[in-house]
Amino acid sequence: MAGDGNGDGTRDSEQSSVSSIRISVSTSKEDDSDDTPASTYTTLVAGSENGKPSADHGTRIAHLEQKKIPPNLPRALEALGGLTSFQVELTPGTHTESFSLYVDPAQHANGYWLRDRTGTWVNLASEPYSGKVVRDGQSLRLDFRIEDGGAFDADGETDGIITAPGTAAHMLLSIVGQASDAQAHEVWF
Repeated sequence: MAGDGNGDGTRDSEQSSVSSIRISVSTSKEDDSDDTPASTYTTLVAGSENGKPSADHGTRIAHLEQKKIPPNLPRALEALGGLTSFQVELTPGTHTESFSLYVDPAQHANGYWLRDRTGTWVNLASEPYSGKVVRDGQSLRLDFRIEDGGAFDADGETDGIITAPGTAAHMLLSIVGQASDAQAHEVWF
């Protein structure tokens, strides 16, 4: 169905916990021009259970946008779709939320990478962080969890809002985290 990025049979625009945006996809990490002709859709599901919104959740996506790749992204990360930045308002009493990000397989993403407070880029869609990457229909689904006020909530406050500027990216090695190139080139497994 057109407008149904997560394949649950309901248009994304009719669900407060599902949102899709059209993103520009560059052909290389260095191509950050605004007029890149290639584009695709990315869909975010908050309160996700295997890519579908939980029926008993009141979580709401307040904001979803594409941002440019930051200059301090480690060279080993290939983030052809830039950053997927979102803000989610949690159901009262919820402290950790599950997310699914649907991306085009042509992006060759093997994780969803977020920077923690120490500046280390970490793949939240990896087993050590209770995440995963799976093929779901015609898309790749990146599943991950973020704690309100935790290391990967950009606002750093336990306030019922999770803010996350991360990237669906590819790293050649199966690495859990990597410091930005501005740091001491340290790699964590």
